[in-house]
Amino acid sequence: MKKLLIIIFFSVPFLAFSQTIETRKGQLFFKIGTEYRITPLPYDAGESDPNIGLTNVGIQNSGLAINYSLDYFITKNLTLGFTNSFRYDLLLYNNEVSFDSPENNEGSTQVEKTLITDFHFYLNYHFQIFKNSEIFIRAGKSLANRGTDYGTKNSFFDQEGNLVSKSISQNNFHFQPENFGLGYKKDKVEVMAGVLTTTVTEYFLTNERFTIPYLKLSYNLGKL
Repeated sequence: MKKLLIIIFFSVPFLAFSQTIETRKGQLFFKIGTEYRITPLPYDAGESDPNIGLTNVGIQNSGLAINYSLDYFITKNLTLGFTNSFRYDLLLYNNEVSFDSPENNEGSTQVEKTLITDFHFYLNYHFQIFKNSEIFIRAGKSLANRGTDYGTKNSFFDQEGNLVSKSISQNNFHFQPENFGLGYKKDKVEVMAGVLTTTVTEYFLTNERFTIPYLKLSYNLGKL
């Protein structure tokens, strides 16, 4: 009897896991998590946008974020997913004196921060290669740096140096990178390492490869 109880005790987690895999097709799961975006990998900056001096590319695209995710199992191994992440991070370095007084190029610089959001759409494919856990690969597309809109002011002078007119241009630091990752899942916990990568950003005038590595930890709260 004692041996039977021991066998049952060690078998239950595996049986529950197997049943979850077999029955999760058609199920939608809700997860919460955190991610850390590592400073962008080294790249040849090439020709940068004239407005790039308004911010710090590395700081703006790195740091800690919180997120929630929705994963729908199309099959027992393939999921269609969506993640929305949030971080309070650098928007601009503002020179208050020179911004308000074009004739004065000296002054203190103020850091302006804002809430930055990212939207990730992806497919995950799961491989059950362990008894009670899985690995999965991810491929998708992201909408990054939403909420980074800003305006720049330009002043125009005549030949005598008199101010003729001013104009304000609306800009942002949006970009749409590809999203690739490799993860490990056990029970309700997932860990993943991935990259956001693209050759088209508002930071550079030429098509320079821009890659942001990230680490992500998620917890599955259950089915919706």
